[in-house]
Amino acid sequence: MTKKKLYRGILLLLAAGAFTAMASAAGSNEPTSLTADSLSYNTQTGLVTAENNVRMEQGTGHIEGQRATYNIKTQEGTVEGGVHAVRDDMQLSCDRLFAAGQEHWQAIGSVRMVKADRTFTGPQADYYPGQNDRILAASGGTITSADGTFSADHIEGWLKEEHYIGTGNAHLVSPPRDMEGGGDRMDYYGKAEKPYVVLDGSAWVMQANNIARSNHMTVYLADDGTPVTE
Repeated sequence: MTKKKLYRGILLLLAAGAFTAMASAAGSNEPTSLTADSLSYNTQTGLVTAENNVRMEQGTGHIEGQRATYNIKTQEGTVEGGVHAVRDDMQLSCDRLFAAGQEHWQAIGSVRMVKADRTFTGPQADYYPGQNDRILAASGGTITSADGTFSADHIEGWLKEEHYIGTGNAHLVSPPRDMEGGGDRMDYYGKAEKPYVVLDGSAWVMQANNIARSNHMTVYLADDGTPVTE
């Protein structure tokens, strides 16, 4: 029973690292397994600790690290030491993974997350599922997809809305659209009827040999790949 509770708690971290709404996986009835060189449980504090060569598996998912903890009473858990997690089409690697219940999950140190055709890289990423699947990369990072790359010193976004905000050296490169742009702030609206990007502060957009500059600029991303600037 202790092993199952530990695994279920740590599996939430796997969902957190992917920045996807996978918390329900923690309640899965799929068989679970945990292996480690040592395992301890403090009945007074509720803290379960697994150390050295830790590997947890459930269904199509697994997570590996050198040390994992989960507090059954506080629902806080960590995995650290070369963390590597896989579930379905998601992969995550980082130095440390932390979860405070189901409301705040954090990946720290050399974070690399791959979900479907999108990849995030950066020093830290936080996920708040109760806030419309909000993600926060306070120290910046880069999001890469088939359409190109989006980077900034600070990134915030809401997955359900496909709305992302980059502040500080915001930069967008889209080879399929033959477009590059940047500014002090960049807002991307992916679920709008016509997806578009709003750039503010020393904004610029370049396509082929043409370049436009303004303090405020809106770029609509046409279906044929042609950007339309206002």
